Amino acid sequence: MTSHPNPQEIVNSIRDDMMTQIQWLKSCQILNRGNRADGAIALNPDRGRVTPYFANFAAMAMLEDPSAFELVERYLDWYLRHLKDDGTIPDCHYDRELNIKTTRPDSEDAYAGTYLSLVARYHRKTARTGWIQKNLPALKRVARVITRLMDRDGLTFALADYRVKYLMDNCEAYRGLADFAALLHTMGDREAPQFQAAARAIAAGVEKALWNRRRSCYHPWKGGWLKARIDLHTFYPDATCQLFPAIHGLIEPASERAVDLYVLFNRHQPDWVTIEPPAYPWMLLAYAACLHGDYTSAWIKIRHAREAYIASRSEYWYCAEAAFFVLTCALLLARTFSNTPD
Repeated sequence: MTSHPNPQEIVNSIRDDMMTQIQWLKSCQILNRGNRADGAIALNPDRGRVTPYFANFAAMAMLEDPSAFELVERYLDWYLRHLKDDGTIPDCHYDRELNIKTTRPDSEDAYAGTYLSLVARYHRKTARTGWIQKNLPALKRVARVITRLMDRDGLTFALADYRVKYLMDNCEAYRGLADFAALLHTMGDREAPQFQAAARAIAAGVEKALWNRRRSCYHPWKGGWLKARIDLHTFYPDATCQLFPAIHGLIEPASERAVDLYVLFNRHQPDWVTIEPPAYPWMLLAYAACLHGDYTSAWIKIRHAREAYIASRSEYWYCAEAAFFVLTCALLLARTFSNTPD
């Protein structure tokens, strides 16, 4: 007869896993020559490559630990120090002497959106307004990266010189502007309605330009008049992008559309829970499962990732995966374990 862990053992296991990964994320923060955190959060502790988009998620996860608040603030400062004049930020590569080489970012809209969401989360977690007030002009410069990338249909281009509008990026850009507008509103800033209106315009653009009524799912991207063909047997981006509107609040996870999309995703990608190297684990999907109330799948995904990626020290485990591992654990811990996963 197989014995099952009791609910408290599961809670303790999840909490231990979460804190272990938060410590790992802290170790990803690059130290300066004085052995103090420079602020940059690398992909992993052994590499000097910093992708701000991924680092934004890492910092969000670190906020689950109050002892990391100062480290997150240093990252927030680092991001603003490395902005270009137009408010965008490049990817950065540190060598062993901590010299930095910059390279072209993968996107501009999603980098800005996820940073603004991080800033709002930092404010909610710490209740510190001083840092926000001090850096408000620079934060608005980041927000205007998104509004400058918006086309007439409301959607954002991935880059100023790459005129493709991705569903995933637009969901993150929407969330960032909406979070930033809400933050400005709490501070009584008169520009809050402007950024909120821009967020609503992106959401309207996603609905009008990317929702396919006949197929009852989203187009992954749009370029000019051309919309991407949808093949839900293609894991990325076709299938995975279907979950982004619910993850980022364009639609409610409990809404009929979001529930149908989650069912559709699972029908076409039933093996997402047990992805193995050399594929990336996609811990974001466990986070999405929690939002949909599928705690059992999320917990199984956590356990599988612990063995397949963390324990094995897989090269495919990096800061953004650890971040969504932590954020998923936080959602699981917030749940009442009255119906414990088997």
